[in-house]
Amino acid sequence: MIRPRSVQPWLLFGVALLLRAGWVGYGWVQRGPELSYDDESLHWQLATNLIRDGTLVSDDGRYAARMPFYPLFLAALASPGEVGILLARLAQAILGACGVVVLAGWARAAAGARAAWLTGVLAALDPFAIFFASLLLSEVVFTFLLIVFLRAAWLLAQPAGATWRAASVLALSGAALVLTRPSVALLVPLVWCLVAWIRALDRVALSRLALAPVVLAAALIPWGLRNQAVLGSPAWLSTNGGVTLYDALGPQADGSSNQEFLRTMPGLAALDEVALDQHLRRLALESAGADLPRVLRLAGTKLARTWTPSPNVAEYRTGATAWIGGAYSVGVYGLAVASLVWCLARSRDPRVRRLQLLAWSAALYFALVHAVYIGSVRYRLPVMPLLVAAGATLLAPRSIPGAAQSAAAAPEAT
Repeated sequence: MIRPRSVQPWLLFGVALLLRAGWVGYGWVQRGPELSYDDESLHWQLATNLIRDGTLVSDDGRYAARMPFYPLFLAALASPGEVGILLARLAQAILGACGVVVLAGWARAAAGARAAWLTGVLAALDPFAIFFASLLLSEVVFTFLLIVFLRAAWLLAQPAGATWRAASVLALSGAALVLTRPSVALLVPLVWCLVAWIRALDRVALSRLALAPVVLAAALIPWGLRNQAVLGSPAWLSTNGGVTLYDALGPQADGSSNQEFLRTMPGLAALDEVALDQHLRRLALESAGADLPRVLRLAGTKLARTWTPSPNVAEYRTGATAWIGGAYSVGVYGLAVASLVWCLARSRDPRVRRLQLLAWSAALYFALVHAVYIGSVRYRLPVMPLLVAAGATLLAPRSIPGAAQSAAAAPEAT
């Protein structure tokens, strides 16, 4: 029998990588470089055009259709042509496996060896994470960055954790998150505020936290200046926000994504990407304001689509795929909720409570965001590892070795 302490990071990494790389290899044998979704094609266009022409632009001439971090990640692997698609998928498999190790390490620091073992095993076996490793979508990269970001925030929240190293990781990963997906733009400062609140506005912690907004501004300014030069607008969070909002709230909205309106609505073809973004955002808000009960009904539909145990795509909604995905999701939900109840009722360990706070804050944030925007299983993917780690704290011992020493060191750290 394998004891929890004998499960090493390299073993978790190996299992997670084997599953993800195996799925990537299977998909390559079956479909080769085929890209199944429009977003995949767009990301690859941005990357390959950057390599070929030196410009981050889509084939149809959009300069800020997506935030730049993920296309830049793909561009680093796109030089060999279509083989670069395989390299990108394998790189995502490696990054996903690294995320499992970081997550398990976080669980170990917060709740001990048994929690780390359960966290690592469940995260390694996540069927949705395995599936998305073979897609050129930003989920895998975004999930890894989110784990690193929240782990660094948790470290800064500890009495002796306000180091420049943790602050630097928090700042860099937070900036990378925003440059990957605009939907996280409010979560990053929210987490900064949570850390400051946990540390009771401690001067040392605040001085370290001050690095984060500086780095975020330094990361966004070149993007905004570039967009101002080519578009006449900084487009800080891309020019896709209005399109997405209309997709989610327009009169045709049903909770899923269907951007056929871009082809059928009169007058849109004459607008440049900035004007299109602004025009559709205005129409979306007008449509939502004219029928708030419809917006609330749509919110329920979107939440159901985002958190459904089984995939929304019809071809994966039955058979073994649906059963495996459903069983995994229900198990993680149940474990996370049970752990939260236990934490609120019984746990007095600040390490566990801080992990729970950060994990559930992120989960609630994304639930609210995608009650407004499109609901899809892909948008809960980054939250699932956090719920796994939160759920695994149910196995935390009553007293974690080192807690007393950390508590004793608190006056010196502050």
